[in-house]
Amino acid sequence: MNYTLEDKMTSLRAVSIAVLFYIFGYALKLSVLLFEILTPIISSTIFRLIAAGVTGTALSSGLLIVSLSGSNKLTPYAIAFMDGLMLLMVFDVFNSQLLSDAIKSGFISFFMAFIGYQLITVFAAKYEQSKSGIKQTVSEINIEYSEKQQILSDLKQELSEVKQTTCGFCEKEYSSKNALNAHVSRCKENPKNKKVAA
Repeated sequence: MNYTLEDKMTSLRAVSIAVLFYIFGYALKLSVLLFEILTPIISSTIFRLIAAGVTGTALSSGLLIVSLSGSNKLTPYAIAFMDGLMLLMVFDVFNSQLLSDAIKSGFISFFMAFIGYQLITVFAAKYEQSKSGIKQTVSEINIEYSEKQQILSDLKQELSEVKQTTCGFCEKEYSSKNALNAHVSRCKENPKNKKVAA
């Protein structure tokens, strides 16, 4: 099977890589925000970095898991909105002196949140498509297996029928059991008949 560049670019693997980069970036954004929030609480820079990094990574991984569980359709929208707000805080838009800077940062924040939402949505769709493809393949294999089992059963039945009309000594096949029984008593390969002939 030949894959085109478009197939590779839109494959589950390519989308997965993009989502991983997004999650990594999301972890960094959360870590930066948490680092600033934890400054008055944790005085040690190293412990603050560790706490912010671990929490940011855990939350960003949870983001992907929550986004993929299709239990609530509003969850991805809420996450995208929160992502936009978080970016506004990271870019410090609320303390911006110029309106133009605030608008630029706001646009970038919500654009990045939109791209993240789209990535997660595409990933979920590709994952479901891949899962349904695998299920269909398994179903086709099961159908083929059932057909082969039926063929094998038919062949065993046919073999059983052939054995019932085949001489066990000379292996010649007859049209009926009666014809076979008549032959067996006269078969030259039958050891009983060989003793009589000798």
